[in-house]
Amino acid sequence: MKTWIFAGLCDKSDTLLYISSILAASGQQVLLVDATLRGQYRYSIGMLDKPLPIVQFGDFDVATGFTSWDDLHIAMMADRKAGLTYDIVILDVESPDFFPVSVWQEAEQRVWVSDYSRMLMDNGQVWLERLFSQPEFPKNLVFHKLFIQAVDCGVEEPYLWEYMNRFPASWQQEPYILPWDEGHLALKLENEHKQQLKLKPLSRMYKKELSRCIGELMGWEPKESRHALKRAERRKA
Repeated sequence: MKTWIFAGLCDKSDTLLYISSILAASGQQVLLVDATLRGQYRYSIGMLDKPLPIVQFGDFDVATGFTSWDDLHIAMMADRKAGLTYDIVILDVESPDFFPVSVWQEAEQRVWVSDYSRMLMDNGQVWLERLFSQPEFPKNLVFHKLFIQAVDCGVEEPYLWEYMNRFPASWQQEPYILPWDEGHLALKLENEHKQQLKLKPLSRMYKKELSRCIGELMGWEPKESRHALKRAERRKA
């Protein structure tokens, strides 16, 4: 089982739902874990009135309502005893205390996610200080960078990531940048209110960068990423 950690304080739920759908379309058994502070995913998958710990959404599973890694691990072990196993567990983490340091250390992928907001960048710096200040936290773990809701605002990319360079991690130099416009926001809102997951209306540039991100994290050839995205577009949640 592979563990992918997507950490940060911005709303990345739509991005991780897209990623989970594409991985599931490639044949992976995927569990997406809601470790956000406000239980973000309940609003996307339609579980407000009948919350369950792990539910199926389209071709993958979503775990909600867990407050610690230990509780999640117990539920996953129960699923394993029932014959259900996962190839990839994707964690949307907004609290640096959700799981122990060992999970950070053993994860196959670690991605720091931010948008261009000054407030979230400043809060993200505090978040990272808290994470890296733990005496037992390993130095020079590899972290990828992901910008979401990226717009052309005249702010240079090196400035946006400058606050991260002081932390003792091996930051990958080329970030993934997902563009944002009114159409992407409209799709996000439509998907949330209809409890669906449509990918086809996403822009060509968004799909291209999303495919690059998934392909590099999985070690796929570009062609394989594009085919998985096309399959996900044809499926409905």
